[in-house]
Amino acid sequence: MERRSFLFAGGVAVLALAAGRTSIAGGVDADGPTTVVEEYYRRASAAGDTEAFADDVRDLAHGASPLSRLAEDVPMAFDATLRQELADAAVVAEDVSADRIRSISDFLAASLDDTEVKSIAAENAVVSAIVADDGVDGGEFELRWLVATDDDEWLLVWPGEPEGPAAVVREFYRRAEAAESAEAFADDVDELSHPVSPLSDVAADVPGFFDGARRQDLADAEVVSRDVGAERIRGVSDFFNAWVDDEAVEAIAAENAVVAVTLDGDRSANGTELEWLVATAGDEWRLVWL
Repeated sequence: MERRSFLFAGGVAVLALAAGRTSIAGGVDADGPTTVVEEYYRRASAAGDTEAFADDVRDLAHGASPLSRLAEDVPMAFDATLRQELADAAVVAEDVSADRIRSISDFLAASLDDTEVKSIAAENAVVSAIVADDGVDGGEFELRWLVATDDDEWLLVWPGEPEGPAAVVREFYRRAEAAESAEAFADDVDELSHPVSPLSDVAADVPGFFDGARRQDLADAEVVSRDVGAERIRGVSDFFNAWVDDEAVEAIAAENAVVAVTLDGDRSANGTELEWLVATAGDEWRLVWL
């Protein structure tokens, strides 16, 4: 019971505090995944109070989604939505993996069991929703809604924030904790690595290199620099500098960030701090080196 209360408190925080960033969005497909997101904000505008809207949320929620339980137990979690309007919506990803589903938020990951994740993974999409709200800086923000089909009907699963540079670092440590072996985690490292990074080769040749990460807990991840220059990129480490050529450095320099992480918890030395260099590849943030 205490765990459930804690998780719902986390869910309230996600719904209440998700705000502050704008992004691109395209047209709305009236017959596709965007439909349920549109309906969510339409019903929010029409609802007379939070209790009435909570009933709507339960109608629109996927069977595996924690939204229904949250609407029943904490209807005031949706207070802010009543003053919001949907400015635009567009599908930005389809049929994302189980790992991606769990990475939407820690709350969602803790709320779903493997069977529920599998049901969502069968057919899903991520919808970018540009939401107008006079109560936030800039007057609008972006959410990334995970939606999935249930009996051929598109329904809401959970809202997440747009992925930024820190997201790939968080995913690295999340997968490190979940991996059953060094070899299994090496496959994850390869998937998360930038194409010009030596991480993939290191993972293939020396999978035990990442054993330390499997014993560490991520306490915090924060972007401390953006778009650092070639000199800073080469200065990450002597090994990295010897590995990359000018073309690789140019690819990294196009869009990159430095993410400071703090490792904490029972499985690692408290307060250990590292810096990850990450960069975009195909519009997705990927690990370069630390």
